[in-house]
Amino acid sequence: MCSLTSSKPLLTLIINTCAGHRGLFQQSLPDLLAQVFEKHGFEVNTAIICNPDDIGPIVQKALAEYRTRQGMIVGAGGDGTLNSIAQRLLHSNVPLGIIPLGTFNYVARVLRIPLDPLAAADIAMKGVARWVHVGRVNQYIYLNNASLGLYPTLIEQRENDKHRFGRFKAVALVSGLAVLMKEHQTMKLQMQIDGHPEWIETPVVFFGNNQLQLQDMHLELANCAAQGKLAAVAVKGMTPLNTLKLIAKMQLGTFEQSPEVIRYCADTIIIKSASRHLKVAIDGEIVQMTTPLRFQVVREGIKI
Repeated sequence: MCSLTSSKPLLTLIINTCAGHRGLFQQSLPDLLAQVFEKHGFEVNTAIICNPDDIGPIVQKALAEYRTRQGMIVGAGGDGTLNSIAQRLLHSNVPLGIIPLGTFNYVARVLRIPLDPLAAADIAMKGVARWVHVGRVNQYIYLNNASLGLYPTLIEQRENDKHRFGRFKAVALVSGLAVLMKEHQTMKLQMQIDGHPEWIETPVVFFGNNQLQLQDMHLELANCAAQGKLAAVAVKGMTPLNTLKLIAKMQLGTFEQSPEVIRYCADTIIIKSASRHLKVAIDGEIVQMTTPLRFQVVREGIKI
């Protein structure tokens, strides 16, 4: 005999209590969010996690249940949490709801999702799901950005500093500036831009998929990302003095006009290196990846 709840659509709520400002996480938040979803007719399964490695099995179990009943997955956390969920939902018809609990919340902001958790939950219930573009490097997707070289180093130092001083924007900004002021090794890379090869020596290559984040960086490449293409920059000759100048130019909106900056707007970029493995920062998480690296945009990859 079927239970009454089995006829309801199922909602899997994944909450990362270690995302963003941990001190702001309320013990009552899971119950408050569940109440919002239940009022809209969902049966709610809540999974509270702190380790991103726990996300995969939860999503796979939910997808197995959704083969026989309607459902959606809601991620409550930072952009890294959302990436871990979205990675398993690529080309799935299961929508991803977003409750922003992170430090920067670029994904939520570009989609105009409120930063208040309960307001975001209401939008997840009343809004119309839409397909969004995502970036991909080899087998990984990225919602915001992917980068190699200097940026992964910056991410690693930022996380160390956040563990010491707290997960606040000011800590992230000061930590990032400290890393940028150091001398950095350059990478010798062969870039294939839509099949056209060129060699480059650079300490950093940055791919942006989030139009708002690129706009916040005062980059005209935001228009490239908005068109569903790869938007990327590489920088040559990054001495501490040049770095300060480039930071100032970024604030003035003239960063891309600097002779040290190389811009790319393409459908496919392949990066080859003498190194068999390269560290790649993907939405704030560091992944050791085997070269070559193939970057492309997956159009309408995730339903949000």
